[in-house]
Amino acid sequence: MAFTPSRFEQVVFSGGGTRCFWHGGFLSKVGTFEDFRPKRVCGVSGGALSGSAWISGNDERCKQVMGDIFDRNESNIDLRQDNATPHQELYREAVSGTLPPEAQETIANGPDFQVLLGCPPSYLPTRAFAAICAIGYKVEQLVTGNPRLEYTRALGLRGVLVDARQAARDGKLIDLVCAAATIPPVFDIPTWEGKDVIDGGMVTKAPFPDPDEGETLVLMTSTYRNIPAKDGKLFVTPSREVEADKIDFTQRWKIEETWEQGEADAEVFLAEQGSYERPE
Repeated sequence: MAFTPSRFEQVVFSGGGTRCFWHGGFLSKVGTFEDFRPKRVCGVSGGALSGSAWISGNDERCKQVMGDIFDRNESNIDLRQDNATPHQELYREAVSGTLPPEAQETIANGPDFQVLLGCPPSYLPTRAFAAICAIGYKVEQLVTGNPRLEYTRALGLRGVLVDARQAARDGKLIDLVCAAATIPPVFDIPTWEGKDVIDGGMVTKAPFPDPDEGETLVLMTSTYRNIPAKDGKLFVTPSREVEADKIDFTQRWKIEETWEQGEADAEVFLAEQGSYERPE
């Protein structure tokens, strides 16, 4: 039986920082946006950029832009910045370079595209709450090995799905994609619609769109011991830990190798699923 990308009504992009270049490599073999033509796309954290690049046909451009930035950036520490890192400024430069005006227009006129943001409660300062969540997140990942997190949501963190198409129409897509990938203290706390937000990956690594209907391809960037079994949801993970180190913005070769691993994993995936001929 041949693999048919168009059977998937939804595609989900997990987060993972620079590990998200696995997405690009994988989809370069499995199918472009035009091959899939899903009704809905959803992304979280770095997956917001992956989804944006895929919809607009700029996956390769994203790798080139980010690689060029890494080539000139020699350190993950920059004491000239308030947060002592260059990440926030460099990431915004990468997002802006990946998504020029024509790409944003494509997204504005594309499929339903939602980005998950994390909205912290008001009982603690956001930076302190984010630090607590980060610790809990690490512990829970080690204990449960599940991409859906319980501890952070028990603390009061909630996820909000934002319409990325409308953000593009309003000229705010770059702001949204940057706000989605916020890892304090490496990044400052951004706001969205007047409220503090943090990385939605602290809520779940695999956010489903609203409405959540039809077969869904879920692209992860890490391996998990306990992938949830859900009808109509096909989770795909790297075959092993990828080379890219989430927030290392200095090593181009790491994202290149992560992309190549995505390509290799895609070949295995297609062999298991049944290869297909792309439409002319």
